[in-house]
Amino acid sequence: MAPSYQNRVSDSAIRQELSRILQSPMFAQSDRLGRFLRYTVEHAISGKDEPLKEYVIGTEVYDRKPPYHPSQDSIVRTEARRLRSKLKEYYESEGKDDPIFIYFRPGTYVPVFRMKDSDASYQVVTGNIPEDLFLDGTGVPIAVIPFLDVSGHPLSRKYARGVTDELVHELMQSAGCRVVSASSIAQLEAQASDVPALARKLGVQVVFEGTVREEGTRVRVTARIVNADGFQLWSQRFDAEANSTNLFTVQEQFASALVSRVRPQQSIVRAAEAAAGPVIFSVYPTILKGEALLEEGTTADVQSALARFRDVTMIAPGYARPYTGIAQCHIWTAIHGAPQSAELVARARAAAERALEIDPEMIEAHAAMGCVQALEWNWKDAEASFQRALELGSNPTSNRQFSMFLTMLGRFDEAWLYLETAQQIDPFSYLQKVACARFFYLSRRFEEAFEYFSEPPRYGAVPQEVQLYLALIHARLGRYDEARKLALQVQRIAGAQPALRSFIAELFALSQDQSTAEAIANQSGLRAKNALLSKYRQALLASALNDQESAISLLQESFTEKEAELPLLAVDPRFDSIRENPQFRKLVENIRADAD
Repeated sequence: MAPSYQNRVSDSAIRQELSRILQSPMFAQSDRLGRFLRYTVEHAISGKDEPLKEYVIGTEVYDRKPPYHPSQDSIVRTEARRLRSKLKEYYESEGKDDPIFIYFRPGTYVPVFRMKDSDASYQVVTGNIPEDLFLDGTGVPIAVIPFLDVSGHPLSRKYARGVTDELVHELMQSAGCRVVSASSIAQLEAQASDVPALARKLGVQVVFEGTVREEGTRVRVTARIVNADGFQLWSQRFDAEANSTNLFTVQEQFASALVSRVRPQQSIVRAAEAAAGPVIFSVYPTILKGEALLEEGTTADVQSALARFRDVTMIAPGYARPYTGIAQCHIWTAIHGAPQSAELVARARAAAERALEIDPEMIEAHAAMGCVQALEWNWKDAEASFQRALELGSNPTSNRQFSMFLTMLGRFDEAWLYLETAQQIDPFSYLQKVACARFFYLSRRFEEAFEYFSEPPRYGAVPQEVQLYLALIHARLGRYDEARKLALQVQRIAGAQPALRSFIAELFALSQDQSTAEAIANQSGLRAKNALLSKYRQALLASALNDQESAISLLQESFTEKEAELPLLAVDPRFDSIRENPQFRKLVENIRADAD
């Protein structure tokens, strides 16, 4: 995205800001960082055509003499990280009221200049910054170091070998990944502790490594991605049953889940027409952390994820992946009881449109747009977007979200096929577990839910939201003690989130404990007009408390506000008590009519 030149900052103003920084106590004591900053700023405002390269800075600022090889001498990269950190510290303290803001995007040595607006936001006003998102290449070259068995047990040893082999296989099948041959890795296994040397020798950008640990009846796989400089970009841990009878299946699922979370998403890389550039690798840890937080599925986690995705768009505005993350955060919030959900859906649409504008062939962007259109009750366009996503490639998110779309329409058999596909790719996903529990409940496959989530958990811990759906099923089957027990477990750690407390109150009401349900609702103001809760969730609570008149009224308000969750009323068993009500049936018809 090209920077705006409206209200361009003058060269003299930039030099005044540079002088303020260099005279500050923070920089006055660091001559080398001051030289780095002065040299790069003066170069940027001089209008010189030649780009600022690491070699030039090394020779001009740090007095490196030939033969100087930046790939072997990291002085410039190290000092660039220090300079970014120092500038951040400066603007958070003594420079917080400066009229101009100077910073460096990771992966580039060209400074950006921003003018401070009256509302304390910033706009880029000068500085032609190449984003370096992509490089010439044919995908991402990857090496896999054999996973280490840290338990020394026969079964864990088999898992370590098997996961390594399956990971290589999955990466080789993943579009945009180029994997070094297993024989090359075996020859260099002794050098695995020196990742930069290994990466240089193999000519790879990233290295997979990890460990396998067996404890009791569980096996844990911890995987890490390290870049060519030896810095850890990402780490993920998965637990499963340590069972020799399903050894091959679990090994495949470990590898499939790992690759599904880190694979390239940009179509130009997936098509092997380019390699990831330095800016992508600089923001990759932030992206993956945001996606991991979104995966955890709590309100606080999703808000943290949203902040991270927004940070990345500031650094790399031409990178589509964070925009799909922003869209998914708004979608998650909209379908989890937030008031004014139509506004959240509008924000999700803007982010999905931006992602598609940047990368029209991105699978995740089409899936996000499909979700947006479904929450706008635009069924035809939503199905077309999901089908386009699946045409471009299969991943757990697009399959899972298409399944939820089909579930909303009552197309349960079709929905289960896509949910099963997502399950095969990543059964460890929290969002996948929640999707399965929600599907079993909405499709009224109650006994299958208990079988699926039997103890001990086959693929790690069971999320809170899954426990709530299992409690709903217990209540539906008249197992009120079991339902209340699960509700109490979640209540102890639920905090003050209105949507979660409303769900818990519902459960007590449906489990014939009206007094506890009323107490929770009153203490949290869940039925108040100004509650931080969607009308749809308030209607569910009213129905559980046998206030059917209020439930119908709230659903009509939900329709007027075009709330994202409302289409679920057609399949949600919690509304069975009013399903034959003429006003309820009219609401369902109107939602379907709006969709045509």
